[in-house]
Amino acid sequence: MKRDISLDWVGNPAAEERRATEVYASVTLPAPTSPSQTPSIAASADADTGVGIGSAADTSGDRIGTVTARRAGRMLGRLSIHGDGEAAVTAQGERADRLARRLVCEPRPGAAPATAEERDAFVRMYRRAAEQARTVGARVLHWSGTETGPEGEAARVLGARVTGEIARIWTVDPSGWWPPGGLPAVRVRTLPPPRVGLIGEGAELTVAVEDDRAYLNAGEAITAPGVGAAILGALVAELVESIRRTYPDVRELAVFEFDGDTEGAVRQALPLAGLRIEHRVWDFELALD
Repeated sequence: MKRDISLDWVGNPAAEERRATEVYASVTLPAPTSPSQTPSIAASADADTGVGIGSAADTSGDRIGTVTARRAGRMLGRLSIHGDGEAAVTAQGERADRLARRLVCEPRPGAAPATAEERDAFVRMYRRAAEQARTVGARVLHWSGTETGPEGEAARVLGARVTGEIARIWTVDPSGWWPPGGLPAVRVRTLPPPRVGLIGEGAELTVAVEDDRAYLNAGEAITAPGVGAAILGALVAELVESIRRTYPDVRELAVFEFDGDTEGAVRQALPLAGLRIEHRVWDFELALD
């Protein structure tokens, strides 16, 4: 008989180091050899969920605890709950493969879509998070994620409402892409290895490439102060063309763009370069009363 998914709740923040070791083992990656080399599991943001970009699910405040989902001893995902004694607390889950690769700072050009097993695990983890949040007096649980991902699945099953859109994931297949018309001419040069990207017209764009996918977090990988949308769109088009020539096996360039881009230049530039929105990142709110 197939074993069911089990959940483990730990309310002790000091258990993070042990959790990190388990994360590495879950995807057969070597763990650090000393505690000082172990990065915090909550130290950086996950680009696909929106945590760390000003969303309702920012993990500020004290850590209340963590939920870990497993099947047959294998970690499927992990969820952290944070709060500071107010009526609302935040939670954010992450799949084991994404978390492990983020801990070792590997490129993240996009993971495979969540499996049915992982989606089930996320629903269960967020349900447990809601139960634990109620025990500390919270009336609302917040989290964020794509509408089509496991966070969105949990929101639908648990009855959470959408409170706002905070980011978008734009994609294009370089192998089938053709330069759009009407873009201004720009002068660019490629970045020196091992970096992948372009520099020119007062901007710099870097991209992570792995196998048949490429990934760019606009908040981290596009530096273009004062560059207008048309010029930036032309630069993105040059980047797609460069990927098509240099990495012919790449079948998807994904760009994570979020509302922290206050001038909106990136959001305006991406469709000019022929990219389209594939996923939207939403903030979710679950009433606990």
